[in-house]
Amino acid sequence: MAPIDTKPPSHASYDMETTMKWSEPQKDGVKNHGVIDATLRAVLFASTNVALIAMVTSKETKMIPISPTMKVPLDASFDQSPAYIYYVSALSVACLYSIITCLSSVLALMKKGGNVMKLQFYLEILDSLLFGIVASATGAAAAVGYIAIKGNSHSRWSKFCNIYHSFCHQMEVSVFLSVISSLALLLLVCHSFYRNKIAMK
Repeated sequence: MAPIDTKPPSHASYDMETTMKWSEPQKDGVKNHGVIDATLRAVLFASTNVALIAMVTSKETKMIPISPTMKVPLDASFDQSPAYIYYVSALSVACLYSIITCLSSVLALMKKGGNVMKLQFYLEILDSLLFGIVASATGAAAAVGYIAIKGNSHSRWSKFCNIYHSFCHQMEVSVFLSVISSLALLLLVCHSFYRNKIAMK
């Protein structure tokens, strides 16, 4: 009876070595993508949170003369403009969304399987939707803020940032941070597309 050859064929050992060589880089790549995703969501939370606080607390009261002998107290607040109300609402949604998705992204780093891929797909859609909302709200707030700073002589809209300095300063800071939030969401969308492209190769 001929002895049985238990030695694996050469191509099998080659395949095993190749798998071992490439398994670790792939794991590292997935982990790096997860870290980038979680970091961008943390930036989104920080920027939206500070921008929201700056805008909500920007109320300022000034004594405005209405006649040579009389002055009345008038407020400048975000709830006096529909654009600012929309802006604060969008930032509130983005801030809450960033908390939920940041926790989900961190938990996804600890798991594997199809559920993670489904989560990434849903987050990609929601990131794109929220990017449009935050970007449009930022544009609306910036447009109203520009009129507040510069006015519009053609429409006879007077500027009032020469009176309400604190309100306008906090509004400018808030809009600047909101631009950072929009960029963070844009990078999240681009990162999702790039990660899906790598996964399909």
